[in-house]
Amino acid sequence: MLNQGAKPRRGRPVTTDPNTVSLAALKLFAERGIETVTMDEVAVVAGISRSNLFRIFPSKAAVVWGGVHQFQEELERRLSDSESSDLISLLHSSWVGAMDGLDETLETLRLRLKLIGSSPEVYGWGQGQLDQVRQVIEASVVKNGGDTLRAKTVSAAIVSASMAIMIHWAQSDDPRTPSQILDEGFQDFEALFLKN
Repeated sequence: MLNQGAKPRRGRPVTTDPNTVSLAALKLFAERGIETVTMDEVAVVAGISRSNLFRIFPSKAAVVWGGVHQFQEELERRLSDSESSDLISLLHSSWVGAMDGLDETLETLRLRLKLIGSSPEVYGWGQGQLDQVRQVIEASVVKNGGDTLRAKTVSAAIVSASMAIMIHWAQSDDPRTPSQILDEGFQDFEALFLKN
């Protein structure tokens, strides 16, 4: 006689939490080296199917850069909600605020940045993600009266400065929060771009 127990439920599978998956993957990458780990191994460690993993993250680099889109959206929201005659201060406060609003633990963010700083290939992959962030900044500079050349200069400089500051924070195990170290680093940055 067939088992009359409960039938398997049909419909959408249980939603997989990208933050949980990425933390498991980041720990594995940090332990063994990103180049030596396969996506199949990531799926096993994260406890999900390979197809589910690729639905969330199409590559190892995408796992590492996983928080950029959320940051970009928060930065765009903060910049669109504000206008200021002091553009660089606006960018400074919006950038620091967007970083502070990330829904990640310091452990996850530190692992991400250590991996980005240690792999030119992973760092390079993220440039496409950072281009979208640069476009958000350029639009804000133009909206606040800057020309397109200034917009490109300021956006490239702030993204580069931020990456240098954040990778230094991760690699040095600085005890401050990312927002604190960015705030300090951007104070020097502001002085370079103030209009005379």
